[in-house]
Amino acid sequence: MNILCVGNSFAVDASTYVHQVAKEAGYDINIHVLYIPGCPINRHWKNYLSKEKEYEFYINGEKTPTMYCDIFEGLKYTQYDYITFQQRSGDSGDAGTFFPELSLLMEGIRKYSNGTYLLHKTWSYIKEFFHDKYGHDPLNQDWMDKDIKDAYISASQISGIKYIIPSGEAIRLARLVFGDNLNRDGYHLNERGRLLAGILFVLYFTHAKDIDLSNFVPRGYTYDDVTPGVDKSEIKTLIEIAKNAILNNRGYNLDE
Repeated sequence: MNILCVGNSFAVDASTYVHQVAKEAGYDINIHVLYIPGCPINRHWKNYLSKEKEYEFYINGEKTPTMYCDIFEGLKYTQYDYITFQQRSGDSGDAGTFFPELSLLMEGIRKYSNGTYLLHKTWSYIKEFFHDKYGHDPLNQDWMDKDIKDAYISASQISGIKYIIPSGEAIRLARLVFGDNLNRDGYHLNERGRLLAGILFVLYFTHAKDIDLSNFVPRGYTYDDVTPGVDKSEIKTLIEIAKNAILNNRGYNLDE
């Protein structure tokens, strides 16, 4: 299975451990990311039109040494079964920011790939982070989560994209267990958050009811050289959270 994420740093965070988790669970998933920091959907569309070489290209959690590529090089790298889109985090709660560029981008990419389209629903910021709409210290996570959920459902209905990957829901549920300790800064995921997102992706795309990661040790892709990985005792809890996030997401997809 080959997946392409047309995204930004949130796509990199969510995809980091997907290949590792899938391999440990007995699945073959290759996940690629066309990455620009903080990239909104309208910029992806502008780059489609201009063929700007602004993207870094990630394969299975690792940045390729080639610098930089355009969107077409990523699309032509292999045949993709799935292609995901997401809005930049600050605009993810506003469905109006998705259009018309998302529809135009979908139409343009269809000339190069028959992969199934999905929306990747992102997560709210930590309570100490500032947002003009949601406040600061504490930021209103519940409000931001609801707006993101509503925006992605609306974007799904307008675009006709049938599937929503519920990373935001997984992070919301994980905060109920671990507290506000899934991020390394105000919004990017730490290793716990990244592993949770990776588990979620594997469960979501394989439709597996459960996976065995009892011997799994995440390796090699930390965002710095000093942050420890996830303790093995936490992994079973992360699996349960990911499963619940998918269950909670049922009914938000157009074919369900």
